[in-house]
Amino acid sequence: MSQPNQHLFASPPSTPVVPDPLWVDDLRRAAAGPLHWLWHGYLAGGAVTLLTSQWKAGKTTLVAVLLARMGAGGELAGSAIAAGRAAVVSEEGPGMWERRAQKLNFGPHVCWFCRPFRGKPSPAEWEALIDRLAELHDRRGLALAVIDPLAAFLPGPDENNAATMMAALAPLHRLTSRGVSVLLVHHPRKAGLATGVVPRGSGALPAFADVLIELDWHRRGVTGDRRRHVRAASRFEETPPVRLIELTEDGTDYTVVTDPGMDEFTAGWTPLRMVLEDAWDKVTRQQILAQWPPDFDKPSPSTLWAWLQRAVAAGQVCQKGSGRRSDPFCYWLPGREGQLGAAALGLEELPPLEPLDALDLLRTAKKAVRRLQTEME
Repeated sequence: MSQPNQHLFASPPSTPVVPDPLWVDDLRRAAAGPLHWLWHGYLAGGAVTLLTSQWKAGKTTLVAVLLARMGAGGELAGSAIAAGRAAVVSEEGPGMWERRAQKLNFGPHVCWFCRPFRGKPSPAEWEALIDRLAELHDRRGLALAVIDPLAAFLPGPDENNAATMMAALAPLHRLTSRGVSVLLVHHPRKAGLATGVVPRGSGALPAFADVLIELDWHRRGVTGDRRRHVRAASRFEETPPVRLIELTEDGTDYTVVTDPGMDEFTAGWTPLRMVLEDAWDKVTRQQILAQWPPDFDKPSPSTLWAWLQRAVAAGQVCQKGSGRRSDPFCYWLPGREGQLGAAALGLEELPPLEPLDALDLLRTAKKAVRRLQTEME
C-alpha cells in the first residue's frame, strides 16, 4: 500500500543540461571557416534554401540544369556554381530523369532516390531517408541534397500546423550540421500575395529556411516565353533580391536578361525612398509624386508605377489596396507600420471622447499641429 506522501521521497527528475554560452572567440573557433557557396547567393553549405513556384513554371528544370552544372562547376544565371556531389529525392520516376539526362548529360556526381516510398512516408521513414543522405555525405562528400517536392515526402497530416512542420523539418539539421546544402522544392498557396508566390502551408517553413527563392513567369500565360523572374530573400547579404533569367533554346542553360529599366530604377530609388521615409502614413502614387524632392527629376506616373512594382517584388516596399478608386494602392517601407498613422501625428495622446467634447478635441488637435510645426522648424 502506498504511503500518502510517497511522492515526496521519489527520486527527483533529471536536471536539464544547458550548454555553456559562446563568447566571441568561441564563435570564431566554432565557425568552420568562410561561408561556402555552392550556387553563389542561393545555395550555401550548411544552409536550407526553399524554392517556390507555380506548377509547371520550371522549378525542376532549373534544378536539373543546376545539377548538370555541378559536374565541373562554372556559372548559372549570372552566379558562380561550385563543383560537388548531389543527391535528389524525387516524386518522379527514373524515366523522366533519364530524358533530362539525354539533354543535360548528367555525370557520376549525381544520384537519385526516385519514389523511395509507396506513399507519404511515416516519421520513421522520413528520418531514415535523412540518415541515408547523411551517410552519403560521410562516405562520398555529398554537397547538395534536393527534395522535390517537399510536400510529397514531409511526414505528418497537416502542413499548416507550425508544430508539426517544425518537428518534421528538425531532422534536416543532421545534414546542415555536416555542411550539406539542402534545397527544398515547394508549391505555393493557391492565392498568392501581390509581392509574388507564397509557400504553401505553415509560416514555420519559410521561417526555417535560410534562403527563400521565388520563381515566377515573366509574362504569365504567354506560350514560348522562357524568361522567369527569380526573387529572393535571405539571411545573407550576397543573395540577389531580384533577377530576370531566360532558359536557352536548347534547354541546357540559363542566362541573365539585361533589364533596360534597372539602371533607371536604381537612380530613382533614392528619392522614392526619401519620400517614403518622410511620409507620416501609407501613401498613394499621387501623394508620392506630390511630395517628390525638388532636387530630383520627377518621374512620369507610369514610370513611378513601374518602379513601385519592382520595389514591391524585391521586398523593398510594402503595398496594400485593390487599385480601385475607392481602395487605391498605398505604399510604405517595411518595418515602419508602427511608426505610421496616428502615432506619427501624436494623436495617440487624444483623450477618450465624451459627448459634446468637441472643444477639447479641437484644442488637442491644435497642440499637435503646433508641435509638428516646431519640430519641422
